[in-house]
Amino acid sequence: MATTDEPNQSSSGRLHARTGPTAVTSDLQDGRHVEDSESTSSLPTSHKPKPPIHRINAPGSVQALAVDDDVLFTGVQGGSIVVWSLQTYELLATVPAHKESVLSLSLSEDKSLLFSTGADSIVNVWSTQTLQRLYSLHSYFEIGDVFCVNHSTKEQTLFWGAQNSSIQWFKLSTDGAAGVSSPTHSAAPGSRKHRFFDSLGPGGIANVISDEDGTSTTLDSLGGRVLTIPTRNYLQYAHKSYIYSMILVKGLFNHNKDEEVLVTGAGDGTIKMWSLDALYLTGILQITKFKNPDKSVLSLSYKASFLYAGLSDGTANVYNLASGQLVQRLNVGHGDVSQIVVSADSILCGTTEGWVKRFNDHFTETESWQATNGKILAMSLTTTPDHDLLVVGGNDRVVSLWDAEAAPHTSMASSARSNDELLNALREFVSYRTVALNLTCVRDCHDAVTFLRKLCNAFGATTNLFSPQEGVNPILLAKFSASNVSEPTRSVLFYGHYDVVDAEYDSSNPNHAWYGDPFSLQPLNGFLYGRGVTDDKGPILAAIYAVADLMQHGSLSCNVTFLLEGDEEAGSRGFRNTVQSMHHAIGPVDYILLSNSYWLDDHIPCLTFGMRGVVHASVTISSNKPDLHSGMDGKSIQHEPLKDLTVLLASLIGPSGTKVMIPGFYDTVDELSEAEMKAYSSITSALLPGHPEIKDEKNFSLSLMQRWRYPNLTVHRIEVPEAKTAVTISGSAKATLSIRIVPSQTAEQIANSLSSFLHEQFARLQSSNSLNVNITSKADPWLGNVRSEIYTTLKAAIVDVWNPEAASSSQRSFQTSTTSSTPTSTPTPTPGTMSWVPVEASASSDTTKRASHRRASSLATTGTFTVSTLPREPLFIREGGSIPALSFLEHEFDAPAAMFPMGQASDNAHLDNERMRVENLWKGREVLKRVFASL
Repeated sequence: MATTDEPNQSSSGRLHARTGPTAVTSDLQDGRHVEDSESTSSLPTSHKPKPPIHRINAPGSVQALAVDDDVLFTGVQGGSIVVWSLQTYELLATVPAHKESVLSLSLSEDKSLLFSTGADSIVNVWSTQTLQRLYSLHSYFEIGDVFCVNHSTKEQTLFWGAQNSSIQWFKLSTDGAAGVSSPTHSAAPGSRKHRFFDSLGPGGIANVISDEDGTSTTLDSLGGRVLTIPTRNYLQYAHKSYIYSMILVKGLFNHNKDEEVLVTGAGDGTIKMWSLDALYLTGILQITKFKNPDKSVLSLSYKASFLYAGLSDGTANVYNLASGQLVQRLNVGHGDVSQIVVSADSILCGTTEGWVKRFNDHFTETESWQATNGKILAMSLTTTPDHDLLVVGGNDRVVSLWDAEAAPHTSMASSARSNDELLNALREFVSYRTVALNLTCVRDCHDAVTFLRKLCNAFGATTNLFSPQEGVNPILLAKFSASNVSEPTRSVLFYGHYDVVDAEYDSSNPNHAWYGDPFSLQPLNGFLYGRGVTDDKGPILAAIYAVADLMQHGSLSCNVTFLLEGDEEAGSRGFRNTVQSMHHAIGPVDYILLSNSYWLDDHIPCLTFGMRGVVHASVTISSNKPDLHSGMDGKSIQHEPLKDLTVLLASLIGPSGTKVMIPGFYDTVDELSEAEMKAYSSITSALLPGHPEIKDEKNFSLSLMQRWRYPNLTVHRIEVPEAKTAVTISGSAKATLSIRIVPSQTAEQIANSLSSFLHEQFARLQSSNSLNVNITSKADPWLGNVRSEIYTTLKAAIVDVWNPEAASSSQRSFQTSTTSSTPTSTPTPTPGTMSWVPVEASASSDTTKRASHRRASSLATTGTFTVSTLPREPLFIREGGSIPALSFLEHEFDAPAAMFPMGQASDNAHLDNERMRVENLWKGREVLKRVFASL
């Protein structure tokens, strides 16, 4: 059905028209504040940048929004209703709701029903718990697009306004009462032709505007009662133009809170109030109207007796409905005022140029920011336990969520329970470019540790800073005492690091791999992107906020000491000596806890109990002669530095290049026991149901062993001075290498053996050159005791937090769960059900997914876990990497250590687009909270 613009509409046309977006992007800039010269305010508008709480990429223009307590319903161009979690911002479901664009969404007062309207002239009624369609309501007449819908609890009646200027209503019931009739048309409204709405264009050709995804799927299989509305429930020509907006106002004329008045706004510039007192006798009756000549009324909202109307000329009118007066005209600007919502202390206006402006109760503009890169087509305001949340959708295909609070947040000490405070702290923490070896980042490093210290002080810790050595970032010691000291009170030492690997970003390069500035937190599609967010800034803050929450409630059962260094990525320079000098200040330690590693995949929580050690070395051969010419000076009996180095490296790794030739190198490596072999097999078995790409169980187990329990030597780099010509014989050559070692080997022993072996082999060359072996750093391997109390406590906490069987029986059960964070796969109907799932997952017969909706991991390219196949308990794994401080701290304090991975396998630590999933951050905090409350 083609949509035509009327002469008295705004120049932008109908905001919900089914045309494509003006700007399609997945990378919105942070909100920008400007002062509007047309504002009614005499005070300056806030200029502080306003970052979104989160952003979500939608599969089409976002034309409608409805916010429930824990989920966000969005109606998009193309006809789908897409549902996201408000806790983790991950995709929960996608429903093919209409044949053409979804134009309006609304919830019943008790939030049990969701109402949707579309450009197919249909109104649908859904269960919010299951997304099953209950009703599909069709008009007897050709009404065109249905732009707005609202539900009266008192009348148990649904009202909607349409493109042909009509208002219709329907009394929801289960017995077919209230004049419900059977369908009388052979074709649904979305497929019928109309002499006006679907008229032929020039040359007698139909001008059909198709939806973005080209979907023409028949929706009859969605279920529910398909009904045609009787003609007596129809008011033709309620306005003289499209009816764009509709609200129900309560308690306007008397103190009865159930008394309701229907208010509608249209493209003819009028706002009309309708009485519902005799709805099923005489229909709706007009009470009064307000005129706005040459304008369109695009949006309506109300609070108490005040009505707020967004107009097409960039203004918003405020009316006193009790007196019928125009109280104030707000000059909003930035295009048409397409959306308007009202909170307890603010009026929020959204415009067709993507701006949101806030006015206070005195009609003074206090804040403005650009929320979308296109037109704002939908806006909703909801109150959560943490804040007022403003949700904005537009034709840039992005849903953005903003803190709608007008007043500043409470202090950190009084708001530790809020995940939003944790997110705000992480945003600031990530903004510090804490690169230890970059001299230009010294200020950032010191600012970051000062930020951490102030945060811990605010939450009740005693803190000190210790300097390892000149030019090395300070170490923060923050001590939180148990809420109720008793004998014995356990003490946990939490180790982490606030320095990061550097990341470069050129905003002028459109092909840059990062979604945005690596040192500006980018919340997108259920993930938080930014350098250090998973390694190790996110886990550090999750642990601090877990302790802060327990401190607020007086339920911290153990002493928790944070030891946070700023040089881990640079080799932890001076860390050992400084910690040894701090030993008394740190005090007794019962357990050491780290959260600086990752799950094996993106689905199953893990506990790490082993890491390889490492010896880093450089091998340099020098001739002490200037560079030579290979033609003039080269001769076969001459020892050239690079040739000597090549022979030396070959002797180190053997003829196959896969075996370390240092004598006795493998002598102390533990033999593989039958019990250990079964443990590796059990890990593989746990992964198989969700990872069809694992073709050979035995080979996969062997690959894990090679990374986790066997040593390895890697040559990272061979360098020679820059050659002056192509025939230069360089006077020196240098190789950089590392040896990963395993428990039962020690870094000191391997470093000495490496140096001795290289000197012995070099002596056999009888070379005139000189050899220098430099051990640049070393760290011992680590193997934890999985039967210790710290591990059993961690395991129990993970099961409690992540186990889907522990979820409430009242949890929503959508049949349309998907496995990706954005609905990018081509959807296809699953036979016999109403659900749409990605093509690659549609073969699964078990469509019941885990309550926490996971995206596909880096390990998994296809497939998904179900409730029955996903393990209830965490996997116990080892890692091939090394953390220098881990084994040292365990020996220094004679206390067992445990590693709690918080991130997923695909977090891209040290790589472009490093990230952490929001769900992992929230649940990681909750796991640590349970641990600190139990020990």
